[in-house]
Amino acid sequence: MISLTSLDIFDLALRFAAIGQLFILILSIQKYRPLPHRLSAQALTICIIAYILLTTRIPNLDYGWLRSPLLLLTDLTAVAVLLFSQTQLHPNLQFKYYPKWIVLPLLAWCTWLVYFFLLTDGNGLLHDANHALGLVILLFVIYRCLAGYLDDLVDRRRNIRLILVAGCGVYMAMLTLFEFVQQNVRDSWQFSLFNAALIFIISAKITMRFIGLHSSVESGQLLAKIAPEPKLASLPGENLQLVALNKLMATSIYRQHGFTIGRLAEELGVPQHQLRQLINNELGFTNFSNYINSYRIPSICQQLQDSKIKHIPILTLALDAGYGSVAAFNRAFKQQMGQTPTEYRDQF
Repeated sequence: MISLTSLDIFDLALRFAAIGQLFILILSIQKYRPLPHRLSAQALTICIIAYILLTTRIPNLDYGWLRSPLLLLTDLTAVAVLLFSQTQLHPNLQFKYYPKWIVLPLLAWCTWLVYFFLLTDGNGLLHDANHALGLVILLFVIYRCLAGYLDDLVDRRRNIRLILVAGCGVYMAMLTLFEFVQQNVRDSWQFSLFNAALIFIISAKITMRFIGLHSSVESGQLLAKIAPEPKLASLPGENLQLVALNKLMATSIYRQHGFTIGRLAEELGVPQHQLRQLINNELGFTNFSNYINSYRIPSICQQLQDSKIKHIPILTLALDAGYGSVAAFNRAFKQQMGQTPTEYRDQF
């Protein structure tokens, strides 16, 4: 029979309250599309629920048969975070276009984990190796979220980066590190209670934040609505800020090296958040790099068509246009034009 103190009961109450909030989150997500967004968000939430249940002060033997699936789901949390971040940061990228050298090993590893945790005791060196791999994955997710934060023009996606992906990734990474270096502290009632309270607060904030963000979104709309990327900026219209922006860009200010949205906002004399909304809402761009490339690439294309300057290396043209490296330029050029700069120049 399980013996629980008053503090243990309070600990469990906080955990089950957090689980209740997360189930509300799962049900709220259910009515949104597309399917990859919904499934990845629900899978991540289920893994978090498993972690909450598995980290109580109840002895492992008292979990019975339930411990193995809970342990499996907990150890798959890092993979769930990775998949969720991919559906949010690259919503238009279909699963079939992901590199097979990444997808196949990841699927093989997850399949092995299913066997390892459900058909064996789930202990040993492989368990520790999976913790280390999970930490690497989470740190990668955090890097991706923070690296693209300033470039992202969609406010809702910027919030998702910080609140759901980076926040969850940092929290799980800290707990993983804590288990490696302080395993004796992990079993104390103080840590368990602190962990339960922190989980309750985070789950409450995430659930309320999600419901608040989507309270005005009708059923069937995208979970994270992403506008298609245009190749060229639209006409100014009546928006005076947009007129000023297009006039400023016509001066070739985008040719500056290390050109950022902060620099552009400073030159335009508007706050960064207003400039992000202007470019996103009026021109349809979802990240700043694509907006800048919509000026740089056409400018370079005109030079590549000019036979009189065919002797000038493509690298020189790229650097003059503001690119910091030929690799970044080649990626941007091929993404927008569908061919390499050399292939494009050879046509003329």
